[in-house]
Amino acid sequence: MNTKVRASSSKSSIFILVLKTLLSRLGKVTVSGVEYLDGQEGKVVVCNHIGWADPLWMGYSAMPHTLHQMAKKELFKNPVIGWLVRSGGGFPIDRGRPSAATIKQVISLVEQGKLVLVFPNGTRTRDQVEAKRGAATIALHAKAQIIPAHYEGPEQIRFIHLLRRPAIRVTFGAPVVIPSDEPIDRQTALRLTTELDEAMNSLSQAR
Repeated sequence: MNTKVRASSSKSSIFILVLKTLLSRLGKVTVSGVEYLDGQEGKVVVCNHIGWADPLWMGYSAMPHTLHQMAKKELFKNPVIGWLVRSGGGFPIDRGRPSAATIKQVISLVEQGKLVLVFPNGTRTRDQVEAKRGAATIALHAKAQIIPAHYEGPEQIRFIHLLRRPAIRVTFGAPVVIPSDEPIDRQTALRLTTELDEAMNSLSQAR
């Protein structure tokens, strides 16, 4: 049992090392506020989403912490890609039909002391509000801090970035703290959603 755990950790460490080395050559990254991720308690990290590259850069910026992320289940059908996604902290969900079990899984990860990354940006304002409310609800059930974050950089990773590294800025903000005696109800979730929205807007406007 212990041997398997050590082997798994070794493989993950190798993956993280390779990812860190590769990404360091594809962008010039400035990170601030990463200390807000410290501690033994689980946290819900909520960040804006502009393209497929930002989950990679967010994971890179959080190192040595691991940001666990929801990934579409189709990625795990390929053993190699599935291993890569899992090594980076990803876990499968059905994006077309997200279930209550998925929410429970995320809450469980946070309760175990994990950092879970959530991207609330949808195609409409209503989608964004509901997704942020979902992140707030997860944190409320887990009695965990919410860490607002902001990503500023390219939407994709391109070959040209090897020759001309783009500037990338990742900011982790001060946590939205949930008191241990806070009631778990709709009103509290709405209040936390408003606090989160204001915190994320402040990060996006800061330069």
